[in-house]
Amino acid sequence: MILIIDNGSQYTHLIKRNCRELGFEVEMLYNKAGYDKAEELLEEGVSRMILSGGPSSVYTDPPNLSSMICAKIRDEELKNPLLGICYGHQMIAHTWGAKVAKGASAEYGLGEIEIDDEDALFKGVPKKIRAWVSHFDEVKELPKGFVKLAHSGTCPIEAMRHRERPVFSVQFHPEVWHTEHGEDILRNFLECPVD
Repeated sequence: MILIIDNGSQYTHLIKRNCRELGFEVEMLYNKAGYDKAEELLEEGVSRMILSGGPSSVYTDPPNLSSMICAKIRDEELKNPLLGICYGHQMIAHTWGAKVAKGASAEYGLGEIEIDDEDALFKGVPKKIRAWVSHFDEVKELPKGFVKLAHSGTCPIEAMRHRERPVFSVQFHPEVWHTEHGEDILRNFLECPVD
């Protein structure tokens, strides 16, 4: 079962649909839900978690379900693979102590992403892709223990992952049809091996 935390993005339903089309059972919780409900689902057998995008700032919105899950994974109370998208990407960076701030361009639309390290997330994806991006806020530095997987001309950290644990995040939106190879990226996360 995949647990999606809905942070208010207009695209969260597309994450859910993509996961189902790839053959996975999905549960979705709104970010303001209590951690009790998430714990119930985790006990039922959540295999992986996805934090959606959303309009909030990591500095004004927490504490919320996304920040609690990130903290529990950081502190190794949870070991589930985690993917953060846009706001979820920023929440992961923020929870691990990195700076999140307004993007230099604040662009919203199609942009070119350059893959620096294919790792598990970008396996089989071309070195350059067009993706649906939102840079109102962005991760300004890598958190300790993370490596950069992708960048763009306006954003130095379009994607990253933890060096040792299955924690991945992307600034762009792989769930929308505008993003080239977006389904491949989601599939790679959903099927990546976990030690």
